[in-house]
Amino acid sequence: MNLLPISLLLLVLVGCTGSPGYHVEEYQEIKFEDLAEDIKIPAKAWDALEFKSAGGHEEAAPSAGGEHGAPAGGEHSSTKNLLFSEVTVFLVQKNPGIVEGEAVKILLPKGGGTIDLSRFITGQRGSFYVGFEFPAFEKATAKKVLFVSGTRKRRIEQKIFGAGCNQFFDITDRFMKEMKGEGLKVNTTQERYLSVLGGTFLFSAQQGSDIHVAQVTFKNSQYTPLFCEVP
Repeated sequence: MNLLPISLLLLVLVGCTGSPGYHVEEYQEIKFEDLAEDIKIPAKAWDALEFKSAGGHEEAAPSAGGEHGAPAGGEHSSTKNLLFSEVTVFLVQKNPGIVEGEAVKILLPKGGGTIDLSRFITGQRGSFYVGFEFPAFEKATAKKVLFVSGTRKRRIEQKIFGAGCNQFFDITDRFMKEMKGEGLKVNTTQERYLSVLGGTFLFSAQQGSDIHVAQVTFKNSQYTPLFCEVP
């Protein structure tokens, strides 16, 4: 299994420091009503979400289509029931003035959706926390969290940031650990947070013959050159 680059690991998988992180008492709640856009993900990622393989990485396949980015035309079919489920995202500032509204709770529809971070993250320098809640995990007999990178690799102060276009990684174990702590802590200096979050988080939970899935895609319309696909 391929591992995230060291620079990305340092940003994404930070240890718990005792800070409440994204676990605060009050949030500004925002509900997304629109259905998720179709997304492209590596074909093997779908196999991993259906618990067919252990994951890995490869170039993106042109097979992602249909509602909520499900494989189109019956490709990667399975006897299991694929159900789209809700997912919630939290953005909570660590430093003042980083997040519009200080602490935001984003309720996404079944299947998830795309979040344009330009709506929520200011131009100030500092850190903020990102948290996720996928209720289907509560009764799951198997869980999977993948990350598909959607940003280009770039050099900042002699270090390489970002995993590169269309690379995907199984981050299940570390993700679960971080969500029990303060969440993912990222920094806005030179838009480092986009090299960490830019892309798609994929969630899958098996409950008997049902597999509940959702995705959260992060972009920033103010910094499209940093992303792999520029509209």
